[in-house]
Amino acid sequence: MNKKLIICFLVIFTAVGACKEKSNQVDEASKIVEEPLKDISELTYPEIFYLLHNEEEYGMDFHGDLFGQEAASFVTFITSANPDCGEAVTIKSSNTDSTIQVAVKTTFSFPNNPVNELVRIYKVKPEATIPVGHNKLCYKGDEYAINREIVSAGFSSEQ
Repeated sequence: MNKKLIICFLVIFTAVGACKEKSNQVDEASKIVEEPLKDISELTYPEIFYLLHNEEEYGMDFHGDLFGQEAASFVTFITSANPDCGEAVTIKSSNTDSTIQVAVKTTFSFPNNPVNELVRIYKVKPEATIPVGHNKLCYKGDEYAINREIVSAGFSSEQ
């Protein structure tokens, strides 16, 4: 009889403990409140950058001299359909020998936001294509045009 009482007590104790633990998990989950999206006028340069680019589209930050126009005729933008928002934009190199360094200026106009351009550098290997973003930003139900232009392109010594 003692064994049955002890087993019964342990089962009840375990069940009550599991319910309390589950209840605490639900309470913790309900405390996590999703932060509301900022107004587009409040977005900072880094926030805009991460909205406009996926990880494989980052390129490098631009500082210093540009590369001239020596390789500009070997790089072009290509757009392709995207189910999310706008078209995906890539840079295509038609050069068969050298890597090309490309400075791309991205311009946009968001209402009441002073940030209106980004300049990034991309390295495009011979005959390769790399993604650089999209031609629209969809944010809080609105669409904003994103324009890109190649401002400089030069041959790199890297292969």
